[in-house]
Amino acid sequence: MSKAFTREPDSGAEEIPAFRPQLPPGTRNFITRVGADGLRQRLTDLLERKQALGTRSIEASATVEADLRKLESAIRRLQQTLASVVVAEIPADQEKVAFGATVTVRHGNGAEAAYQIVGVEEADPERGSISWISPLARALLLRRAGDTVRFRSPAGDEELAIMTVRYSGGSS
Repeated sequence: MSKAFTREPDSGAEEIPAFRPQLPPGTRNFITRVGADGLRQRLTDLLERKQALGTRSIEASATVEADLRKLESAIRRLQQTLASVVVAEIPADQEKVAFGATVTVRHGNGAEAAYQIVGVEEADPERGSISWISPLARALLLRRAGDTVRFRSPAGDEELAIMTVRYSGGSS
């Protein structure tokens, strides 16, 4: 493959993914308070980097200009995201699985796993944070500890036993 078709390493400008799962029509873009705080902190960091680069842009090198464009694009996307999110509060009934809950389940093979149900902007399945619109989260929503749910995973149908439901800052 020609060098022209390889990707150059980014120069440190943090990219915000342009793609996110589509929300169901008519739904709000919910996020946890921790997730919203994280997005605000990322925006602050990007603005600080932009300001630092701006002071160096007097040199006006092509690299600095390209970095500024990337930062400005990331800042715009993050600002749009922050304008669209609604911070979800911890529900009154903390026995039920709802947005923000961390749910510990036991799989049919006996293995246990914990999943936190979060917004699409903060989902990170590798770290146990799943979007509230994901099939697993939808199977768990409104259930309680002790309930058993059927879930269709990529590996096939699975039965999960809900062991615990807890919320950050809450009990249960």
